[in-house]
Amino acid sequence: MLVIGAGISGLSAAFTALRAGVQVTVLEAGPTTGGKARSSHEHGYTLDWGPNGFLTNVSDTVELAAAVGLRDALLPAAAAAERRYLYWDGDLRPIPSSPGSFLRTDLLSPPGKLRALTEVLYARSVKREESVQGFITRHFGYEAARVFAGPFVQGISAGDPRQLSLDAMFPRLRQLEASHGSLLRGLAAARKVALAGAPQRSTGRLTSFRDGGVQRLVDALTAELGDRVRTGTVVTKIRHAPGREGSSGAVVELASGETHTTERLVIATPAFVTADLLEALAPAASAALRAVRYVDVHVLGFGFDRIDVPYPLDGFGFLVPRGQKVRILGGLWSSVLFPDQAPEGKLGMRVLAGGALDPGFSDLSDDEAVTVARRDLEVTMGIVTDPEYQRVIRWQRGIPQFELGHRERIESARAALALALPGARLAGNYLDGVGINDAVRTARAAARSLLPLTPDIP
Repeated sequence: MLVIGAGISGLSAAFTALRAGVQVTVLEAGPTTGGKARSSHEHGYTLDWGPNGFLTNVSDTVELAAAVGLRDALLPAAAAAERRYLYWDGDLRPIPSSPGSFLRTDLLSPPGKLRALTEVLYARSVKREESVQGFITRHFGYEAARVFAGPFVQGISAGDPRQLSLDAMFPRLRQLEASHGSLLRGLAAARKVALAGAPQRSTGRLTSFRDGGVQRLVDALTAELGDRVRTGTVVTKIRHAPGREGSSGAVVELASGETHTTERLVIATPAFVTADLLEALAPAASAALRAVRYVDVHVLGFGFDRIDVPYPLDGFGFLVPRGQKVRILGGLWSSVLFPDQAPEGKLGMRVLAGGALDPGFSDLSDDEAVTVARRDLEVTMGIVTDPEYQRVIRWQRGIPQFELGHRERIESARAALALALPGARLAGNYLDGVGINDAVRTARAAARSLLPLTPDIP
């Protein structure tokens, strides 16, 4: 099997094939593996450059971690992760997590709360695709959507809730609506089932790895694959094997002039890279993938002495709805969630900026980006001292956007590729979800579909 791309998707696909006894080669254009799933360790601080963990509500990443010997290294987030904040009207305010806290919150006016609480009177199940903003507005009213819709997606995709597809990003919410009409009724029914002791899918718990963050999973997978991974190897084109158009055979051409012929191919590169590779082989698939938009994002890491942070650090962090005179999208209190990510008595945190609603942030220099973030941390958290650690990570075209029509685009790309090259599969976080679990799941499924029928492949 040949795998193009050594991000978390490509590594997961390759490891799945290896454990099934299949010879595998991974071709990675960059100098290192892991893609955006990377972590750095400087001055006692661990900074996750991309995802900071995964939820345990599904088993994909937990199983993969166990298979590479990391079961005992799993690190659940502290209980404070359940508490989250919005910066709204000059203060950090807790996001309601219960009916009582919803009644007490000052994030909504009394009429706004009444409209949200009477969702059962307005809700109707619909079959058309909707934006996240439209869905929340229809169920809970304009005011609730104005406050919550943006933050609902900012921490996941840095996207615009008016353009993002609810059906592609949060299919579970659509399922609840289809089953119960009202989301409140659906959530109440789920809670009743849970109280009765029946198995019920939960939201899971955010989990990372001790002593290294998500980098430990990347390093373990890379070590298992060994010299089967070739970094610094640029793929330029995929074509049919000579005289075998319509068959599963493919020739992969490298920038060096080298070629590889394979019957089983997993393409685990970003959508725009995959579109370039497939342009000649499967133009319809290429066109569909080229329509998947990405946004630029900044991840800024900071380290502060805890005594210099006046705000009580009792949660996951905060998000900022647009229109609050703060430019950053939010701040994550990393060492509150995972205490080993900062020295004792210190705060390690990540700031997210840019995204769909602030594309101009990518035009800033690193110094300018830090200045903006520092000013916003002063406004939101009252931090006025200089950080003892800082790091700026730029991700150009960093996060795929599941915009309206996304599912149809992906289905079209998969179908077109299957016709052009039956032995090829797509993998990546642009397909069915942007999280680590989603990337691992689609990659393992892609690899397994090309393998002989073998039960219990990890």
